Amino acid sequence: MIMPDSETLRLEKRQRGLQRVATAINDLSIYGIYPTNFPKLIQVLEHAKDHIKVEILATKERMLDNSRYGIKVEEVYTDPLKTEAQKESDKVNDMYTEKGI
Repeated sequence: MIMPDSETLRLEKRQRGLQRVATAINDLSIYGIYPTNFPKLIQVLEHAKDHIKVEILATKERMLDNSRYGIKVEEVYTDPLKTEAQKESDKVNDMYTEKGI
C-alpha cells in the first residue's frame, strides 16, 4: 500500500509531467511543426493532448480527494544560486527567529 504523502508526491509529479507534455504539444509551432507541414502528426498529437487533459483533471481530482482527508505536503523552496555563505547566514537567522529573539 502506498503511504498518503508519497502518493500525493507521486500525483504531483504525474501532473507536472502531463502538463509539460501538453505544453510541448502546444509549442510545436515554435519548432516549425505546423498542421500544414505535418497534418496527420498534428491530428494525432491533438488527440493525445485531449487524453492528457482528461488525465490531468483526474489527477487533480485525486489530489483534491487526498487534501480533503487532511493529507498535505509541505513545500520547501530553495535557491540554487545562493552561495554557501548566504546559506549559512540564513541558517543563523532562522535559528534566532525560531527562538523569538
